[in-house]
Amino acid sequence: MSNIQIKNARDLIKAYILPMLLFLGGCKKLVQIPEPINTITSSEVFSSDGTATQAILSIYNKFTSNFGSLSFASGSITLYCGLSADELNYFLVNAPIAQFQNNALTSDNVLISSQIWNSAYSSIYQCNSAVEGLQASSSVSDSVKTGLIAEAKFLRAFDYFYLTNLFGDIPLPLTSDWNQTYLMPKTSQSLIYKQIIQDLKDAQTGLPVGYSIYGGYRDRATQVAATALLARVYLYTSDWADAETASSNVIANASYSLVGNLNNVFIKNSTEAILQFATDSAHYPALAEPAAIIPLQPTTGRPSYFITSQLLNAFELNDLRKTAWTNATKYTVSGTTTTYYYPYKYKIGVGTLNNAPEFYMAIRLAEMYLIRAEARGQLNNNLSGAINDLNTIRQRAMLLPLSNALTQSQVLAAVVQERRVELFSEWGHRWLDLKRTNQASSVLGPLKSGWTNNAQLYPIPVTEIRANPNLIQNPGY
Repeated sequence: MSNIQIKNARDLIKAYILPMLLFLGGCKKLVQIPEPINTITSSEVFSSDGTATQAILSIYNKFTSNFGSLSFASGSITLYCGLSADELNYFLVNAPIAQFQNNALTSDNVLISSQIWNSAYSSIYQCNSAVEGLQASSSVSDSVKTGLIAEAKFLRAFDYFYLTNLFGDIPLPLTSDWNQTYLMPKTSQSLIYKQIIQDLKDAQTGLPVGYSIYGGYRDRATQVAATALLARVYLYTSDWADAETASSNVIANASYSLVGNLNNVFIKNSTEAILQFATDSAHYPALAEPAAIIPLQPTTGRPSYFITSQLLNAFELNDLRKTAWTNATKYTVSGTTTTYYYPYKYKIGVGTLNNAPEFYMAIRLAEMYLIRAEARGQLNNNLSGAINDLNTIRQRAMLLPLSNALTQSQVLAAVVQERRVELFSEWGHRWLDLKRTNQASSVLGPLKSGWTNNAQLYPIPVTEIRANPNLIQNPGY
């Protein structure tokens, strides 16, 4: 990997960021329009180690520096999937957002198209452009080229993981050539996962082991991040043995440890962080997600999103996660005061210029313990190990340990419970868990009027369907 040390994504605003974004800026739709006439050429972007590195950093930059607003990797997945599940309610009247809460999405929902589909595919376009440009470059050193290609493949796998889990079968462009992609049909989810796994295995071999090359910041992918995402993918594909192995490899790495103080889990460079996305503190001094969640007056203001009674009631008595990771606002309307709880894992809704104490957590160590516990429970060959993993998480929350006499079914039920209260309001874990364990209809059906099984997949944006006759809409839309 490169010897060029760039501290984190904040450095993007210097030198090369604008031309890099021009070159790597994704298309408005899947990849249906050719490169703009005045765009900087690939050969210029990948003409040196420095410019090539900045090109990759521009992909990270778009994740959390979307002018301070929600996008695919800066809160949309958390909030909209939280509404789709039984985690969050929306306070205001906004039809596109209310559609998520009511599981009544329409194919012309502007948030589906702009903040999820287009945003993710724009990132994929950037990754494909980077892989092609790096492979064709004779000006970038071999070591830098290897590392940057690995980063691009990791980010592509990250994008595809969420796209296929939200939409099911989707197009799988692996090139930036719009002539090959603009009429691309769907690819089956099994093949999507196969590509994700291949990208992550490629990334493992090319990424750095640790963060020293990144100036110590945990805001770029490493071998451990690739292994951690592989552990998640193996879990989702019911490959229990590989899920256990991959998660164990991460847990065994001494660079990571659970943070004892729950209030500090989500700070910048938390020891629990396997991958975070940096915010550009010079321009957007708060992450988009907490900015959308935390009221301007945190204890008396109107909430935009608040926690459901189902989630509040899921916490055991004295669970410190409820104390540390939720906050309450007493909001008064027409003389009536109501208490609303909202997610409070991130503490800063409005930041101060040039000060970013929180980075956006993408993958963290606690999830690895929960993945390993579930894998061991499913394998049914080390239930005591699964219980120990669950108790490691529970101990931090100051809860009593689970009994070593639990049966397999009890262990798996405990995994569901711990995932629910540990990973709530993080990247749609609850929504995706309900779907992958076939519990969505049984859990959400009684809560959501008009629920249908088709609601488990989001609709493909109607603009994509109209533009591509080979793209078939998901059932029910």
